Amino acid sequence: MNDKAKWTIIILVLLALLGGALYFILKKKYYPKVEDIAYLKLDIANDTAQVKAGVQVQNRLPLSIAIDSVHYTIVEDSITLGRGQMTTSHTLPALGDKVLDFRMLLDFEKYRQHLKEQQEKDSLKLAVKSDIFFDLPLISSKSISLTRHITVPVPKGPRIQLQDVVVRSFSPDAGYSFLLKVNATNRDLPNLTIQDFDYEIQIGDTLRVAGTVDTTFHLQRGGKLLDIPIQLETSDAIALIKKVLSEDDKWNYSAQVGAQIQSSHRLLDEFRLTVEKEGTLNMDQMGSRADYLPSISQVRRIEVDSDEEQTFLQANVVVHNPAPIPLYIDSATYYVRHNGKVIASGKKDFEQVLPKSGKQPLNLRLLLDESAYQQLMQNVQGQEKVSLDIALNLLYNLPDAERQRIHLERQLQVPVAGQGGIKVAGLAVRELSPQKGAYLTLKLKVQRSNLPDLSIHDLDYTLQLGEDLVITGHTQEPTQVSETDSIVEVPLHLTTENVNQLLEKALKGTINWNYKLQASAQLRSSNDILGPTRLSFESEGELDWDKGAGGKEFVPQITSIDTLKVFIHYDTAWVKLHINVRNPLPVAFRVDSLLLTLSYANDTVAISRESIDKVLPAEDTTSAWITLGVNYDLWQQYLQQYGSQDSLRLMETVSLVYRLEDLPQQRTTFYNMFRLPMSDKAVVALKKVKPRGFSFTKGILMAALVEVNNLNMKQLVVSDITYDACVENLLDACGTINRAYHIPKGNNIVSVPLHLGIGEAFRALFAKLTGGSKRRNVILNATATIDTSNPKLQDTFVWLEVWQRMKLFQNKQKEQETQNPPAATATN
Repeated sequence: MNDKAKWTIIILVLLALLGGALYFILKKKYYPKVEDIAYLKLDIANDTAQVKAGVQVQNRLPLSIAIDSVHYTIVEDSITLGRGQMTTSHTLPALGDKVLDFRMLLDFEKYRQHLKEQQEKDSLKLAVKSDIFFDLPLISSKSISLTRHITVPVPKGPRIQLQDVVVRSFSPDAGYSFLLKVNATNRDLPNLTIQDFDYEIQIGDTLRVAGTVDTTFHLQRGGKLLDIPIQLETSDAIALIKKVLSEDDKWNYSAQVGAQIQSSHRLLDEFRLTVEKEGTLNMDQMGSRADYLPSISQVRRIEVDSDEEQTFLQANVVVHNPAPIPLYIDSATYYVRHNGKVIASGKKDFEQVLPKSGKQPLNLRLLLDESAYQQLMQNVQGQEKVSLDIALNLLYNLPDAERQRIHLERQLQVPVAGQGGIKVAGLAVRELSPQKGAYLTLKLKVQRSNLPDLSIHDLDYTLQLGEDLVITGHTQEPTQVSETDSIVEVPLHLTTENVNQLLEKALKGTINWNYKLQASAQLRSSNDILGPTRLSFESEGELDWDKGAGGKEFVPQITSIDTLKVFIHYDTAWVKLHINVRNPLPVAFRVDSLLLTLSYANDTVAISRESIDKVLPAEDTTSAWITLGVNYDLWQQYLQQYGSQDSLRLMETVSLVYRLEDLPQQRTTFYNMFRLPMSDKAVVALKKVKPRGFSFTKGILMAALVEVNNLNMKQLVVSDITYDACVENLLDACGTINRAYHIPKGNNIVSVPLHLGIGEAFRALFAKLTGGSKRRNVILNATATIDTSNPKLQDTFVWLEVWQRMKLFQNKQKEQETQNPPAATATN
């Protein structure tokens, strides 16, 4: 071996040793080292979740090292939530440290779903495993394995618990609905919304109720009881009612409720929760089984009818079906008992539909065993009536239940065949004239019971009308009864005192004509078996005035006022009225005199004393003049004192002296309280006079603006106005206004045309300038025709005469102080 070869071998061995030493140094001693984790956190933005890691790595070589890529896996409890790799341009400086920033993505949907499944935990421990790959000189790419753990909180979704299912309402009027009571607690979700509920409720073994509820709840942090109404379908309500009516008493339920959850939390922004509960439905609100069973709501008639050949049980009843489903009655059974012993029974098949939630009348005609019934009648001969106990059963079927029945029991008092009966059918006024005969007519319904030649004798009666009128009497003449059961009329003759009492009661405006009658009479027949029988009977009702209507007022009424004359002379006033009076009584009577007073408290406001001496025809009309004197000063005080009130309550006292044909003179007094509308404003007041122009024939034309306060008339029409006004040493004006004024209810401004001669106008101007404070006599005469909404004041002629002494010209301050005009104006 020459020297050259030796040196070559030596160099190769040295290079191998040097390379081995370098490999050992790079791999064992100067390998990049992870010194610290600067930060490790979970970051969520929009729909992205990533783990941010800051890894501090030390380079122990005098050469820079390039980081090639990072492979990572994120695991929680053996569930991989994120996996991937990322390339990087990071470079480790020679012999230096550097914090490397890594972004490791999680599967967002998988992570969010995992959080929903881990709601029982407060936090999750995520294992972040990564391999950091880098390049070294002379050797292949190497990596550093790194595993770290990060603890993240679990955002808490709402806690929902179905507390109960209750019956909210269950009737045709209120509807059929349930109520889901849900306890909801928001633990930390912002802007939490619970909506779009769906439910499924299984009641018993066969009934299922399901549906959706479109309602929304906004829940802040904390707990709240959510009431979710469920409106039942008609089919579900009917199924529930059928279950109530059946004998199925299983009301256990299994309910499942789902809801859509929405919030502004990035991980739990939208998801669905479902809760379940088992319980027992409370039936109190639905009512008991008996609440839906049909019943007899009205018994219009139930009696035993017997003719010559057959006897029937007649029943006319009204059946109420409260259930919202139709029911069918297919037959009826009946039992007739006397002293506990069945004397007749039977059954009749028919079909009758009871409408849902409605009423159905039933008219039953059930044939009785004639022989048994007649045998009973023979056994109780000598008695007026016999007691029969009636039991009636209406049979029907219910779904999934035993056969049902509607039961009715009544006790009837049946007249015994061979005996007559009397009932009062009415009492009426037939005649009140003493000359023609004053009497009442008592109508009696007589049951013959196949008795021949039946008549009524010796009727004794006591009749009480109202509280203060008692009439007693005895009939002398017999009353014959026709061959069939009929109505007979028995006259009850009245004494003079009775007639006067009736008339006075009517004139006082009594509307209580109720009567109580106690009477007894003898029934006689040509039947040898039935001797004279005395029957007692009584009745209550309302007296019929025959030509009138019972219960109406019979006080003579003023139907219209033709003419109204009003006189106001300084402090004295009186009113003359030409009135038409209707007598509603079926008897004429003469009014001798009348005393009429109107008073307030203990003060007499107006009074009228008239000698009438007129006959009021029966149910006809007559006319008369009445003069009413008014305490004008007192009335002025009332207007000023009570003008701010809505009305003034006055008492009307009427004392009437009258005679009924040739009967002695009678006197009656009756009272009436009424309210008179009041106002703090004048009824009529002059507001302003405006010039309208000049006419060569009429002189100066003016328009007077008059305020009219219509207190209580819906419509007031004033027409055909004439006037004549005279002011002492100043003015004498007259005229006619050919127009009609329509004045509605309330305050109105009416323009009234006036005209003055030139001389009168200058005299008025001169008087205002020289003697404005002088008091002058003012005389006003006016006539007009008025029509009102009151039928008593239609086309009424009104004549007004006013005498006053007043200052015509006053300064503005005094005018303001006298805005409430004189009481004389207010009363017109």
